[in-house]
Amino acid sequence: MQGRDLTLWTLFVAGALSVGILLAAFLAALVIAQRRRIAVEREYAQRILSAQEEERSHLARELHDDALQRIALIQHELDQATHHGTPEMAHRIAAVAGELDDLSVVLRTAAHQLHPSVVEKAGLPRALGALAEEYGRAAGLRVRLDMPPADLPVRPAVGVAAYRIAQEALRNVFRHAGTNEADLTLAAAGGALTLRIADTGAGFEPETGGAAGGLGLIAMRQRAEALGGHLTVAARLGGGTVVTAVFPHPEAL
Repeated sequence: MQGRDLTLWTLFVAGALSVGILLAAFLAALVIAQRRRIAVEREYAQRILSAQEEERSHLARELHDDALQRIALIQHELDQATHHGTPEMAHRIAAVAGELDDLSVVLRTAAHQLHPSVVEKAGLPRALGALAEEYGRAAGLRVRLDMPPADLPVRPAVGVAAYRIAQEALRNVFRHAGTNEADLTLAAAGGALTLRIADTGAGFEPETGGAAGGLGLIAMRQRAEALGGHLTVAARLGGGTVVTAVFPHPEAL
């Protein structure tokens, strides 16, 4: 009888261990599948963003190499025509030339927004500084900067993503925050790159789906997550909003 009980106990323990092993294997398979799904989604998002940036870069080159060059040729022809016409005609030609100058500025600005080549040429800190100056001139937005050295080594994809996030965040400050001041901080520490844009404006709740919490916020999060990082939006102490994007090592540095 005692031997029979021992056999039953042994079978019970063996069965429990088998169930435990199967359960552990099942859980491990779930974890692996989840990690693979996240990796596939991240790769897919990165491919979409890369394709978008390539298309923007192509359009920017077309604007610069084709449209702007044609405008330059037209301006040259107009300049030649001013010497062979009446004073009234020269006045009209000068007015048209002025309109072309304005159009050139618009197209150059559009080309820069489509593809921020300054990130590749001057580095992320200088590119963000130029972005802050641009918002100061065009929108009257005073952006206080806290930047590391201009030669901060950042992968091109991360540099463009950080620039786009800052661009969208400052656009939201200008359009929705109800303030003309913002703080832009870029820091590299602990193997991670951290971008922070804060304001003291009205703030917003991302869950409400308002203008500031809509597609722009989704795009910012996708850009960060596609490169292994993350983005948070939180209320600022005393009022306002803080947008923080973190790109972890080795994805960023």
